[in-house]
Amino acid sequence: MTKSIANVVKSAEINTLESQGKALHTAWKRIVKAEQKQMTEFDLPLGNLLIALQAEGEGRIAKSRLRDCNLHVICRRRRSDAKVLAENWDELQDMSKRFTSTSALLKAWKAEKKSAEQPKAEQVEAETTEGKTSDVGQTETQPKAKRMSADDVAESVLDMLDANGITLAQFEASFASLAAILKDEDTNKVKAVA
Repeated sequence: MTKSIANVVKSAEINTLESQGKALHTAWKRIVKAEQKQMTEFDLPLGNLLIALQAEGEGRIAKSRLRDCNLHVICRRRRSDAKVLAENWDELQDMSKRFTSTSALLKAWKAEKKSAEQPKAEQVEAETTEGKTSDVGQTETQPKAKRMSADDVAESVLDMLDANGITLAQFEASFASLAAILKDEDTNKVKAVA
């Protein structure tokens, strides 16, 4: 009889939310540890093997060689990520402790590299935005554009021609062919209405 009471008490303890959470926490720690091991115990050796195969094949890995090494069953993306990981392991080793997935690690590493190169682009952007008014805090509706006269349109076309290196003769030829098409369409519309 005491055994049955003890079993009831144990099952009651297991069914509490706290104990369920503790069990899940322990399982999660095992999963994370296993995933981190995958990076160093699977992806890194795979990448090193792929680098060796690539060196053997003078820059390319033949499909037959992948089959010989039984690597053809591993998806291409995983092989590619593993190769990049092995090639850049010196840089990625410190970051690897924070990640459980090779693809997530490589994504963060590429973003970090890009942000290191970004200040050059930000300087150029700062120079181009200097003197422009900010629209921060402005209303969402944009003011309607003022109608342009034929002279304004002609001036803007000339500016665009200069900016794109198009001669006036080239533009006249293109415009004449488009104008002829538009006139034919207008003529066809008038005939259809009459």
